[in-house]
Amino acid sequence: MNETRNCQNCKQSFTIEPDDFSFYEKMSVPPPLRCPDCRQKRRLLFRNFKTLYKRPSDKSGKSVISMYSEKAPFPVWSRDEWWTDDWDARGFGRNVDFNRPILDQIWELWQKVPRAAVLHTQTENCTYSNAVSKSRNCYLVFGCVETENAGYGHIVWNSKESFDNLYLFKSELCFECIDVLGSYHLLYCGECEDCTNSIGLFDCRGCTNCIGCVGLQKKSYYIFNKPVSKEDYEKFLVEHPLNDPKTISLILEKREVLRRELPQRSFFGSHNVDVSGNHIYNAKNIHHSFDVKSGENSKFVFTCRKAVDSYDIGFTSDVELGYEVLTTGAGRNIMFSHSCVGSTDTFYSDNCFNCHNVFASAGLRSNEYCILNKQYSKEEYEKLVPTIIEHMKKTGEWGEFFPEKMSTFAYNESIINEYFPLSQGEAIALGYRWEEDIPRTSGQETVKYEDLPTDPQKFSDELTKQVLKCLMCGFNYKLIPQEITFYKQIGVSLPHECFNCRHARRMNQRNRRLMWEGQCIKCGVKFQTSYSPEQQKLYKIYCESCYQSEVI
Repeated sequence: MNETRNCQNCKQSFTIEPDDFSFYEKMSVPPPLRCPDCRQKRRLLFRNFKTLYKRPSDKSGKSVISMYSEKAPFPVWSRDEWWTDDWDARGFGRNVDFNRPILDQIWELWQKVPRAAVLHTQTENCTYSNAVSKSRNCYLVFGCVETENAGYGHIVWNSKESFDNLYLFKSELCFECIDVLGSYHLLYCGECEDCTNSIGLFDCRGCTNCIGCVGLQKKSYYIFNKPVSKEDYEKFLVEHPLNDPKTISLILEKREVLRRELPQRSFFGSHNVDVSGNHIYNAKNIHHSFDVKSGENSKFVFTCRKAVDSYDIGFTSDVELGYEVLTTGAGRNIMFSHSCVGSTDTFYSDNCFNCHNVFASAGLRSNEYCILNKQYSKEEYEKLVPTIIEHMKKTGEWGEFFPEKMSTFAYNESIINEYFPLSQGEAIALGYRWEEDIPRTSGQETVKYEDLPTDPQKFSDELTKQVLKCLMCGFNYKLIPQEITFYKQIGVSLPHECFNCRHARRMNQRNRRLMWEGQCIKCGVKFQTSYSPEQQKLYKIYCESCYQSEVI
């Protein structure tokens, strides 16, 4: 039987279902005190993706690129310094004090243990990226897994040779794409799977050589949803070169007209059984989740490659039996933890790698049976942990993620502002910090955008010497050799916006991670959708059954 409770943070009611209670019982945790959105927001406050600082390492004094500013209350070392074998985080170990809250003791430990300036595991030449795993040659890509030769992206996984993308998966040679999977050489496309050599598509599957189309399946040589000959297709591209901004505007404007005329699906995803949320693929019994590439029997999962038997997971590759976790990889039985990669049986820990049976620890590598970074025997550990949990139950700490006050990041530094954007005044009114000194420059431009070459064949590395002014925000940005080569290869114009403005534009084109009630305009059935009430007035939203019968 469902049970309704009031969130202790926002005071709104939320529902706990029978399956939820079964999960909490299996994990030996109490039901949550906060609603799903407030739990997600709390976790997001602990992750900074793309706010980078240049600061000295607290170990060597050398200049490093860091997600932590010099205001950070703990030592910050370069990635290479942190991963050396000349130090051991167990050296900061301490005894448990049962006269005090455990979270206070964790916070004190965090102030002493060094942190790596950026979160990199098995990377090469990704200095200006963050939250990167098994990747190489990536520049300003954040949340990057098994990717190479990419730039300017957010959640780019298992991809290569791509620039300016948002949620790109198993794709190559893509540019300005949003939520694209398994595709090759797509430009300005959104919500597409298994497409090739196309421009400006939306919600297309298995299409090749198409332009400005919506909702097509396995079509070739279509322009604005009408079939054309190969010759006419090529003629269109000659008459409408991609380096002309008017071409892109024309394609995207006509695509938007088609979106408003044609039936639109209420949910994006495929190969699913019994799922709810948005952007879910290859999944079974996953609910109230967003941006999940595969998994089963999970709920409240946000940006995950594979989730199995897990609740309240965010920004992670693969996890099984996880609860209230922000970032793990190949993790199992992890709860109330952040950035614990390749670890198992890990609780209330932070930045631990390849660890097993650790509790309330930070900065450990390939260790096991540690509590507050202190080494114990297996027998000692298994005897002490239940005592700590009972203590945390008495203090009201057990069962919840780290509190907001333990986050190092201000609202506008962390990715909470990406998914739940607030103005400075709104954030401060809600009790969040706001960082005034975000790194950026202005007034240093060396050339006007209109004076740059427009013919891609005339692009050269000489452009890297120039400082540009963003035509949106007015701040400066530069070009790098890899992107110049890429723009030249695909034949597009140079960007007139800085990366931050391009990223914000792409984020604004995605539906929010919220659900509203919708009604199929064909059969009248009601459903949950990520299309807001305002968007439902613009588009003809169909239930999945009607969409499949009429459009596919």
